[in-house]
This record gives sequence, structure tokens and C-alpha cells, in this order.
Amino acid sequence: MLEYLQRLAWDPTAPVPAGWPHGWWGVLLLFCVPLGAGIPSGVLLGHGDGLGAPFIILLYVVSDVVLAAFFEPMLRVLAFVSRWVPALDRAGTLLVGAVMATMPAGSLAGPTGVALTGFGAGLPFGRALASAVGYGLVTGWMLSIAGDTSYFLIGMASTLWFQDMFGDPRMAAVAALVVMLVVPLVLRRFRRTA
Repeated sequence: MLEYLQRLAWDPTAPVPAGWPHGWWGVLLLFCVPLGAGIPSGVLLGHGDGLGAPFIILLYVVSDVVLAAFFEPMLRVLAFVSRWVPALDRAGTLLVGAVMATMPAGSLAGPTGVALTGFGAGLPFGRALASAVGYGLVTGWMLSIAGDTSYFLIGMASTLWFQDMFGDPRMAAVAALVVMLVVPLVLRRFRRTA
């Protein structure tokens, strides 16, 4: 399984191997692959196994909660260590500054700013921003997960649409990944001009 996850990280269009679990468990495992690489494969596996769209969305939210349980201790350790490692502290400051640069004036501290960061950059970045602007643990993760789930909905819809269009799961996965990379960039550019 570890070998497949490594291969999937480099080739998200890789088919699910013969021994991969099917049903909700296999889909949940694919959704836990970082950086959204498992989204197209998980959607196609769930759809092929007859799981309905609402259940697939629920599995994605569950995977976000699992990842939050992984990322939160990591973020806390980084925050703790950054007190004594100036380079790490500067990197954190630069990260928050980069996120602030992509937000329209006044939107950073609002819940929309955190959700948009979860959408465009991912769960840990949304949570880091939420913490930086004063949101607590539960609220910060809820906002970040809301943004990331919105990102997933675009990935799921485009994967299923391209699957119907091409009839080829590999092409559908590649096309969906392109959409999932382009949409956050377009939104970021749109927010800068708004």
C-alpha cells in the first residue's frame, strides 16, 4: 500500500491496484493522500462501486477530519520550535504574509479569508491562517475544512464530468487535476483585481 501511495503522489492517474480495498474504506484511504492527489481516483472508485455523491462527499469530510488530527500536532510543534529557531519563525511570517498578499483588503480576518485559504492552499495553510488571526481550534478547522470541501466539490464534479465525456478514467483524472490546479489560480487572480 505504501508503494502505491508513493506512486499515486507522482502519478495521480495511476489505476487503483488489484489489491486495493473497494467501497468506503478504499475511497477514504485515497482521500487521505495529501495535496488532493487521491481525489480523482477516490471519486472514480466510489462512483464505480456505486457509492452516491452525498456519501462520497461525507467520506471526504471525514478524511479532512483525519488529516486535521494529523496536521494539528504538527502545526503546534512547528509553532513551538519556531520560538527558538529564527529561520522557522521567519518562514512562518513569510507564509502568513504571502497569504495576506492574495486576499482583498479587510478579508483576511474574516471567515471567508480562512475558507478561501483552505480552498486554494489546503488544510494546514487554512488552519495556520485561522490561528494567526485568532480563531480557535474547532472554528479554525471548520473554516479550513469548509474551504477544502468546496475545492473537493469542484474536483468531484469535474472528475465525473470528464469521465462521462472521455469514457476513460485516466483522462478524466488528468483533466480533473488540471481543473483543480487552475481554479484556485483563477480565483486568486480574480480576488486580487476585485
